[in-house]
Amino acid sequence: MAGTIRAVIFDFDGTLTELTLDFRVLRQEIVKVALGYVDLSLIKEFEGQYILEMIQEIEARSGERGVAFKAEAYRRLCDLELEGARGKDVYPYTREVLAQLKGRGVRTGIVTRTCIEVLDEVFPDMAAYVDAVVTRDDTDRVKPHPSHAEAVLALLRAPPESGILVGDHPTDILAGKAIRMVTVGVLTGRTRREQFVDAGATHVFDDIRGVMSLVEDAEEPVFP
Repeated sequence: MAGTIRAVIFDFDGTLTELTLDFRVLRQEIVKVALGYVDLSLIKEFEGQYILEMIQEIEARSGERGVAFKAEAYRRLCDLELEGARGKDVYPYTREVLAQLKGRGVRTGIVTRTCIEVLDEVFPDMAAYVDAVVTRDDTDRVKPHPSHAEAVLALLRAPPESGILVGDHPTDILAGKAIRMVTVGVLTGRTRREQFVDAGATHVFDDIRGVMSLVEDAEEPVFP
């Protein structure tokens, strides 16, 4: 792989730690919250969307009550995510890979659609390994929108073409591709290799340890 790698950005659930969330249950619980604000007929309009996008759409259609709905929905979502995070840790190799990247002068970041409380629960020593984190609470547009990844790159002071985005879902690939990042799909979540290929992933590895082969093949990073 030619070029200078300045930054590697990782998704969290399914990428740095085991994916244990039941998204069907999460959606059901958010629908219960939404029914306190809008009719079921409106909610059904967004059945095919991801949960966060559904929340945003309902907020926009709820008038003056939209802000209150989003706040309650996000609180409930975070509570459920925290329940699923209890007793978890990152994968056994996660800290080693992050330490190796930092040792080579590569900046590291996390881009996630979850809440910061989950990261603090699962990865309490995260600050020792990661240079920047952007959760759903830090941006108006979450991945697959590219601005989510751009926000992390800005904190890392790295241009997109010098970065790698690593994730376990096509949304990660789409976010990275949109801004010309190298994209890596990892098979530790629920996405099959063929789905990553269809999404246009630059590389597909069994897990994040494969990223080291890309960094080792690249030129040494040089920072200002």
